[in-house]
Amino acid sequence: MLDKSIQVGIIGLGMIGGSIAKTLSKKGFKVFARDINENTIKNAINEKEICGSLEELDQDINFILIFTVPVLSVGKELIKNKELLSKALLVSDGLSVKNSLKREIEKNKFNTKNFIFSHPIAGSEKSGYLNSKEGLFNNKITVITKLPHSTQVALDTCIDLWSLLGAKTINLNLEDHDKYFAQTSHLPHFIAFALISMISKSEDPKKDTFTGGGLKDITRIASSDPKMWEDIFISNRLNILKAIKSFKSEIDKFEKLIEEKDAKEINQFIKNAKNFRDSLT
Repeated sequence: MLDKSIQVGIIGLGMIGGSIAKTLSKKGFKVFARDINENTIKNAINEKEICGSLEELDQDINFILIFTVPVLSVGKELIKNKELLSKALLVSDGLSVKNSLKREIEKNKFNTKNFIFSHPIAGSEKSGYLNSKEGLFNNKITVITKLPHSTQVALDTCIDLWSLLGAKTINLNLEDHDKYFAQTSHLPHFIAFALISMISKSEDPKKDTFTGGGLKDITRIASSDPKMWEDIFISNRLNILKAIKSFKSEIDKFEKLIEEKDAKEINQFIKNAKNFRDSLT
């Protein structure tokens, strides 16, 4: 269990960073933050959801540092906060792509003994501090990744942090993390963006009239933050392109069954998909 004397510094006060701040503040921790939007920091201070800006964090007292910025912004944020990195009890993140983060760390030769990567599976199509909330991580899973030189103290601190936030932690290595989430998160977003893009370009004036529940369900995530997903598609592009190739193969198979009017195989294709979908918790 984390001692409440430990301070928490958050870089990026969006939905994930803001939810961490709100939850820990309610539990009595001193939270400090920095965000590109100064009004976000002012509002968070006024609402007593953080104690102050990151510059007010006392470096002589144990603290945790968490980066929850867009993937391709993390490099410059690490450099900007390099003096804090070596002093922190734990340095972690909330990013959905890990190999790009690892490359930034290696490029700048940061000591990784106190680094443990984190990825809370708690996002939605909503973004920004206004959509953050206390308790967002309750009963959710956070994937954590220990680096070769990470200490046991850093790992234990990270596990305790996410437990305090209400999440269960699962360990996963970097390569598997980026490969799995290319399939289960990044590809679905790609499909949603592409599908909505296709429909939006239709010249049929009634295209908005017949958007039923099915379309809205499958494309809810197309309302996600463009900057965040621009960074994800670029930074995890090789894994995402492999996932797209596999998806195209399934489309081709299904299309052929429809062309051939193979009712039995169409039914089996759908049944297999349904059974797997129904098994997901």
